Amino acid sequence: MNINLFGKNKYTFLFFVFFFIFEKNFSQEYFPQLKGRLLPTPLFDQDRKFTNVGNIGLTVTNYGVTGHGFLYWTERQPSCEYPKGSRTEHLFLGGFWIGAQNRRTAQISVSTGAVDVGSLNRLNEGFEFTNEAEDSLFERSSLSGAYFDTNAISHQDFVCDYSDVRTRYSNGDTIFNHIPLNVRVHQETYAWNYSFADFFVILNYKIYNVGTDTLDSVYVGMWTNPAVRNTNLSGVPSGSEFYRHQGNGFVDSLRMHYTFDFDGQPYGPPADSYFGVKLLGTVPFPLSARHTIDSTFYQQVTNLQELDSSVQYNAWKFRNSSGDGAYFYPTDDDNADRYLSRYKRLKLSLSQDKISPLRLSGGNYTNLLSVGPYAQLLPNDSLNIVFAFVCAKKYGTYHARFDSLESRATLYSNASWAQKAYDGEDINGNNILDANEDLNNNGIIDRYVLPQPPRQPKVRVEVSNQNAVIYWDKETSENSIDPISKQKDFEGYRIYRSNAGADFLNPEDFILTLSLVGEFDRNDDTIAYNTGFKRILLSEAKTFAGDTIKYWYRFPPEDAQDSGLSLLNGWQYLYGISAFDRGDEVNNLPSLESGKILSRIIPGTPPTKEKTKAIGVYPNPYYVNAYWDGTGERLRKLMFYNLPSFCTIKIYTLSGDVVSEFEHNADKNFGQTIPWYARFEGLQSDTTAFAGGEHAWDLVTKFNQALATGLYLFSVEDKTNGEIRTGKFLIIK
Repeated sequence: MNINLFGKNKYTFLFFVFFFIFEKNFSQEYFPQLKGRLLPTPLFDQDRKFTNVGNIGLTVTNYGVTGHGFLYWTERQPSCEYPKGSRTEHLFLGGFWIGAQNRRTAQISVSTGAVDVGSLNRLNEGFEFTNEAEDSLFERSSLSGAYFDTNAISHQDFVCDYSDVRTRYSNGDTIFNHIPLNVRVHQETYAWNYSFADFFVILNYKIYNVGTDTLDSVYVGMWTNPAVRNTNLSGVPSGSEFYRHQGNGFVDSLRMHYTFDFDGQPYGPPADSYFGVKLLGTVPFPLSARHTIDSTFYQQVTNLQELDSSVQYNAWKFRNSSGDGAYFYPTDDDNADRYLSRYKRLKLSLSQDKISPLRLSGGNYTNLLSVGPYAQLLPNDSLNIVFAFVCAKKYGTYHARFDSLESRATLYSNASWAQKAYDGEDINGNNILDANEDLNNNGIIDRYVLPQPPRQPKVRVEVSNQNAVIYWDKETSENSIDPISKQKDFEGYRIYRSNAGADFLNPEDFILTLSLVGEFDRNDDTIAYNTGFKRILLSEAKTFAGDTIKYWYRFPPEDAQDSGLSLLNGWQYLYGISAFDRGDEVNNLPSLESGKILSRIIPGTPPTKEKTKAIGVYPNPYYVNAYWDGTGERLRKLMFYNLPSFCTIKIYTLSGDVVSEFEHNADKNFGQTIPWYARFEGLQSDTTAFAGGEHAWDLVTKFNQALATGLYLFSVEDKTNGEIRTGKFLIIK
């Protein structure tokens, strides 16, 4: 259970989001009374986690909120990051909404997970879902490991429950203007590491009427405040300019709205990325409004194609109440003004002439995608609503502001995969198990039946001087059975590698641009290149102390000469190993590739005590602002090499003053002592391999000052025998 501010107290979360993020630029204009305000003490157990098995890092909570308002940005917890490790964020906050009319009292109410916060005295309004102490957010997985659960849907499920039944928090504070509908929400989120499914997260909501009154004209929505920005360029998200450059669009045929970085201003190049919210389906289907010249009537939706007409899209400027009323933010659950009512926002879509301009200029807009009406929700009855958060890189080379069909091609493709994941056995999308759709003969519609590539192999990395060897087993992938064809359809392996410097020169695309450096497949069919496995197959299994896995493959092959595969010491590389299958012509499936087992590698010299191997420094001389330098004084990196396993390193001026001193431990050195690795290591790799005989230093003195130009001396004391060796290096600025 989390014990941090956001994990335990949503009031404290709101305070820090709006104080730290907006105080510098907004406090006098919007929150003059906010400074120094003491907010309530912890309430119920609030929990947050984030997805990390696929390529989206999305924070989810157990009270209807998605994202974290960038409160944990500096701690490297993503709000909605894609691709992972890139620091390209896509979401400030999101919240689940449900609105309905109580049949007995005629009261219209909307319960919301998160909303725009309009003023200090309404600071807690709109965060209306609570839970009990036992309702934590728990994780389960279909993958073997600590979270394996036979009930898991995906590679990483997060499951929780919450409700809107309370009008006060446990400390007695009122939830402002909250009239409960008396619903309980069971929330599940699903994420996969498959290469064809790692760009979306599915959010599955089951809503129960736990009250005694029937709810009529029910609408359900997903509210989001997207912020698609490359935070490598913008830095800590703060100030209004960070949020005022979002373009937005809506595709009714996909039941999806999307957001993109319109121009990247004022921080530099745009994020070149899309964030989409898509309605995947509902059970049961809602009603659909039909219009004649003199009346409106409703008829039952019967399939996913008809569901399009039951989807509403709204967007409004953040906390806006001036100018065009179409973009006013809703302040109440229900009133006579079309644009100020949350319920009417759920019920009525913006007109097309108000939607179209959103693509053509940047602004700070929040979005609401909703579906309904459902004629009624009886006591003890339930509704099931499923959304997907979809991310994609923009396609083509057009400037960010040109939002075209071509630039959205990858987004559309990714959204279609999310839809396929939801559909599962329901091939025609009618919520009925028709003939020939029951793949496992259990008599019910099984959703989230994704085709499966082979399982990922088990990988080990051995790093050495200017080299790294990747080993993997043969049993895991090659014995995989496809759940649809029921056959072992393994075809081969692919090996990927990044180029030196790609981690800090292009961090936002680092994972997506790995180069294919090796492919090996079966030679007894007509698929792929028929290379066979002879070059990478070992004559006998390789084993390592303390490791029970038998490794049968290695890359580079034992007989490989350099072939461009040698590595630069001290540079960071990312290797990826995947397995792929031969596809399934019967079910019209292409060859599928597993997610990559990612290994972060920093090659270098092994630890040594040999006096013939001089301890040294590179680069020497060190030129500031050279190619591998990070930007700024704190992102520099000087490497010591040929170190003993355990030693103390001291740096001196020519006059003998000690400017820095630190310990080296080959077993525990992962670059954690300098900001360079903290900044560029965010790759969420499965393994990390450093050379035990090297240690990085950031050229910052023990007095927290940047090192000046000059000649410096160093000494290295071997902690196992007391031997001391010395050297020198030159800094040029």
